[in-house]
Amino acid sequence: MKYTVVSREQLPQVEELWDYCFEKRQEPFFQYYFTQYCCQQNIVMGAFDEEQQLKSMVHVNPYRLRVRGAEQLVPYLVGVATAPEARGAHIVKPLLQTTLASLRAQGVNFVTLMPIFAGIYLPYEFSYCYYRHAYKLPLAALTLPRVDARLMVKRVPLAAELLAPLYASCLRDVNGVPVRSDEQWQKLLTVHAQEGVLCAVCQREGANVGYMLYTISAGVFHVHELLAEDAQAKNRLLQFAATHQSSAQELSWLAEPWDKTYLHFNDQSATGSVAPFMMARCLNVKLALEQLENVNAALKGGVVLQVTDKLLGGVTLEVQLADGCVQAQTVQALPEVSMGVGAFTQLYFGTFSADELWEAGLIECREVEKLQLLDEFLPKARTYVNEYF
Repeated sequence: MKYTVVSREQLPQVEELWDYCFEKRQEPFFQYYFTQYCCQQNIVMGAFDEEQQLKSMVHVNPYRLRVRGAEQLVPYLVGVATAPEARGAHIVKPLLQTTLASLRAQGVNFVTLMPIFAGIYLPYEFSYCYYRHAYKLPLAALTLPRVDARLMVKRVPLAAELLAPLYASCLRDVNGVPVRSDEQWQKLLTVHAQEGVLCAVCQREGANVGYMLYTISAGVFHVHELLAEDAQAKNRLLQFAATHQSSAQELSWLAEPWDKTYLHFNDQSATGSVAPFMMARCLNVKLALEQLENVNAALKGGVVLQVTDKLLGGVTLEVQLADGCVQAQTVQALPEVSMGVGAFTQLYFGTFSADELWEAGLIECREVEKLQLLDEFLPKARTYVNEYF
């Protein structure tokens, strides 16, 4: 097999494999993706046989995320697929290895992906870094408290100039979120418009304080994105959803993992549950640590950290903290803290604390004080993402 970047001339093979594995050619997203985006705004890595036939692929879509207060390029891997006749030949591993090594050489520290089946990626040390609270309940069970009478809901056209300021303000203190540029908003809303997504905004005395993107289909009121500046605005938008019982019987909504809307529900069977949503993987531990910003200047100390990586090769680092900076030097020394690259990614993304990962058996530590140091400069965070393509 030859593992290389797909050329524009080879794009028809990519389309054929996508049609076989994912959306069909006639569907709106397929039409948008292959006429306006694929091989224009992203790259595709492919595995080709001796006859130059595409047998496996991974699409590398550029995203910028705000992680630990700093904006960085974190590509989103999508469309990982293998032709049926090549399945079982173990070509995904070298394809991913080639892709990730190439990205690391370009200075990329992390990638993300949304797994159809996580078991495909766990052996390659991708780990759960984003969670969502999944609600699926009868609209009639959506019991909510009274809200401020000044809160009004309006249906409005999809417009980035309206939604972008709310997106930025509602997620300003949240970790791991995509930084949506004008181009990202255009891509998102173009696909939403083709798929019939509707928009409602919540206003308080004329000022926009929240929005909800939604569709109604097959008796389901599906919330695609709901962001609000406070609980009252969020509940007002959900009350708007509840008024649709003549056209939908069920609500489907992936809320933030810390959402507490269910505390108002009369029916405990409707409270939903928190479940994994997206995975991530670190490609360069040393560079990721050295590029950390907003580190508490009062923190001092060090730790010999070992991070194993079966795919790209591990590293042992002497990490020193001083004056708000992190220095990481490669050393040959007995580690004080050891973990796999998957656990390191979860720690860096703020999904779990070092103590939680240690309790789960994912970190080995000879001194409790070193765990405390990790938790101080890589504290647990509110980590959230809502991107599907």
